[in-house]
Amino acid sequence: MLLIFDLDDTLIYTHQVFVELTEQFLQQMAALGFDDDNVYYTLDAFDREAIEQADAYVPWAFPQAMRKTYEFYCERCYKPLDEEQLAAFEELGNSFREADYPLVDGARLVLDLLAEAGHKLVLLTQGGYDEQKYKVELHNLNEYFAEIIVVDKKTPAVYQNIMQRHAFAPSQTVVIGNSLKSEIAPALAVGAAAVLVRVCQGWDFENIELTQRVPVVHKLVELLPLFQIANPE
Repeated sequence: MLLIFDLDDTLIYTHQVFVELTEQFLQQMAALGFDDDNVYYTLDAFDREAIEQADAYVPWAFPQAMRKTYEFYCERCYKPLDEEQLAAFEELGNSFREADYPLVDGARLVLDLLAEAGHKLVLLTQGGYDEQKYKVELHNLNEYFAEIIVVDKKTPAVYQNIMQRHAFAPSQTVVIGNSLKSEIAPALAVGAAAVLVRVCQGWDFENIELTQRVPVVHKLVELLPLFQIANPE
């Protein structure tokens, strides 16, 4: 079968990196005197605004949100904007590009066993090319995949093109990812099967209502029985 894997929060932990950077931002804002409870919600609103305008995750959204939040509070509190502090916040926001992204527990074992069983593995990830390439190379994941694809947005057409390129029918294809919006729904739209991975918390704007139920796994090794492979645990 053709197995199309997502990367972020499916094979590597990504969301937690942004949580930690957000906490650093809030601490630094508090040290500047901007410590009301709405700082987080202001940051989140600016971040969501950029993503909603693009209708997809965009790598510049997070550092831009930090900059806009700092500018907003300087104006609101009648404090002069410090250009060095602004640059520091942008640097903090951009540090996600080369952060330490841990591999999800069991990822290497699962990929090894699925490949050994004869399945063709493709990695489809969404975001900026350079940062996604960095994540793949960080854990030397290249060796597992027949193709690694980085796109701005995952759509049914993207999945159709992958299946056609590798000569697999939808009935022979399974999409494995953590996002209902970006992975599961487009897979179902083209007739492929899908498995929802819930190994960690993700972004709630990726949650949508589905009309069709799909299998859900909370550990990657739980994928193995779905493909008639014994779980070594």
